[in-house]
Amino acid sequence: MNIGIIDIGSNTIRLNVYESNKHSFHLLFSKKENVGLISYINKNNLTLEGINKLKQCLLRLKKTLDTLGIHIIDAFATASLRNLDNKDEVLAIISNTVKINIVLLSGTPEGNLSFKGAMHQIERPEGLYIDSGGASTEFVFYKHYNNLATYSLNIGSLNLFNKYVKKVIPTKEETIQIQKRVQCELESVPTPKEISEFQNLAVTGGNMRAVRSLLVHFDWINRDEYIFSADKINKLLQTLSNNRTDTLHLFLKIKPERVHTMFCGLLILEGIISKYSIKTIQICTNGVREGYLIQKYIGD
Repeated sequence: MNIGIIDIGSNTIRLNVYESNKHSFHLLFSKKENVGLISYINKNNLTLEGINKLKQCLLRLKKTLDTLGIHIIDAFATASLRNLDNKDEVLAIISNTVKINIVLLSGTPEGNLSFKGAMHQIERPEGLYIDSGGASTEFVFYKHYNNLATYSLNIGSLNLFNKYVKKVIPTKEETIQIQKRVQCELESVPTPKEISEFQNLAVTGGNMRAVRSLLVHFDWINRDEYIFSADKINKLLQTLSNNRTDTLHLFLKIKPERVHTMFCGLLILEGIISKYSIKTIQICTNGVREGYLIQKYIGD
């Protein structure tokens, strides 16, 4: 059977269509729209304009699915909607107008599902896995591929940008502010005693994949390389910090839709590497969408 999974994020809304049976799945195609719902939040409420943006996007995605004859549709939202004061109103409007029921995932279930989706890609049996999005970053500490603990932090590339950055690329002073905020948030994450050291980091999320594209651009890794030394991240930050105008042009060339969030995503990654003395990083292409699919339609 073919299944449409819609992931409603703070920055992007993505539709993945999978061919699935009881034992496995295969991604048929993916479609993404940059809606930026977080920009339509006022006093912790999604504005009418934001609700309409969400509704129109979902109507377009549903039309695509209807055209393809795909009638199994699941939609979920993470930090984009879960903390809103008017989330019940938003869900009711979407249900009544688009005929799609949105499941709200809280931080811990989001992290658990993301790890479940990426687990079969992760090559190192012990370490730290993160899913870094626009409004939150989920942490999973794991050993022997078993989830030991999951935490969710309210820092993401988009909400850091909105709070600290006045233009597009952070200034030196803004960068320091973001680094301090990331460091402060990381201090709140307890370290499981079962893991003595954290050499391996597996990451997913649009900005994390964008970081890999930057490394490929500089010829620091190969196009088919998804595991690399963590020291390349510090080297990348130093290079990007030399000239903000050049960095802006580079971002527009590599990932124009993420021009305002890539640097903040990179600072989150840098903070994690520094705190846990990470040696090796793996970029995962799977995450919460695949985890949601596995849990609901395939099972363990």
